[in-house]
Amino acid sequence: MRQKIDALGIKGSVLVIKNGKTLLDYATENTTDTSYLINSVQKSMTAAMVMHEVQKGNLSLHDHLSKFYPEIPGAKKITIKNLLSMTAGLDLQPGAKLGQKHFVSDNSNINHDAAKTMFTANMLGKWHYSSLNYIYLCGIMTQITGKSYEQLFRESYIKPLQLKHTAFLWSKSEKIITSGLVPGMVYRDGRYLVVKHKTALRDARNELGAGSVVMSNEDIAKVMHYILAGNILTNKSRKQLYAAGPPVYYNGGLYNNVKYNLKTANGAGEGYYTFVRSTDNGKTMMIIQSNRTNSGQFAILKAEINQIMAQLIGLKSGSENITG
Repeated sequence: MRQKIDALGIKGSVLVIKNGKTLLDYATENTTDTSYLINSVQKSMTAAMVMHEVQKGNLSLHDHLSKFYPEIPGAKKITIKNLLSMTAGLDLQPGAKLGQKHFVSDNSNINHDAAKTMFTANMLGKWHYSSLNYIYLCGIMTQITGKSYEQLFRESYIKPLQLKHTAFLWSKSEKIITSGLVPGMVYRDGRYLVVKHKTALRDARNELGAGSVVMSNEDIAKVMHYILAGNILTNKSRKQLYAAGPPVYYNGGLYNNVKYNLKTANGAGEGYYTFVRSTDNGKTMMIIQSNRTNSGQFAILKAEINQIMAQLIGLKSGSENITG
């Protein structure tokens, strides 16, 4: 297993758990406690937070976006479930970018995005990946709880799970240092160039709930197990969150492989890669992170990691199609 993972050529940290026991925990670069910006993997954590509010009766999957953001085009037709499954038909207007150039507040960013959002009616109910869906979910949680997304994330995961290597990218320098964050790097012109923290920070602010948290492999594993098998959600809530279709392959921030009972998530951006593969019960898991990225490499690595995960769960050829 280690030889297959090392053959990927990834410079970073590796954690493999088999049936609840650590099989591999090592680093090809950095350390096992290093934290990385997890990018879109965070969406799975945001989705579970939303479902927790549904579970408490503060929100319904059938509530319409118009209840919270009536100014957004198509809001009367879009439900919370649509946002969670990326089937809301929402996207930014051509040429528009998420958030403001200079950060003022989460709410100000959301209002900016709302003014730049377009709704395509014939895409309602059809899968279209856009971080907008999850940014609006963060704003909705703030409206119903009176707490910021960061406060809710800390209360949901950092405090109860005692996460030691998790922080928001905009945290104070001492927290970032304690988390073990390493700078993200992008391969360009024959060498790796460090992504400026100022650039990464601006993008993280603009990707609230969808790409703003740094975590170590162990902390990700704790959170994923907590979501998939812990008490943040009931079994009924999990079934609702990850209910098949449409689309069958994506719900609640995770790609779902119903055939093999697998959940997958990937993150890429600002010089970081994060790959998470887990069985539905969270007992067998593979997490690989790196702070060295190369254009065109991400899709190749996803497919190769899927093959290794297939072998880890006992699929002989490793060539079975694992979505995500």
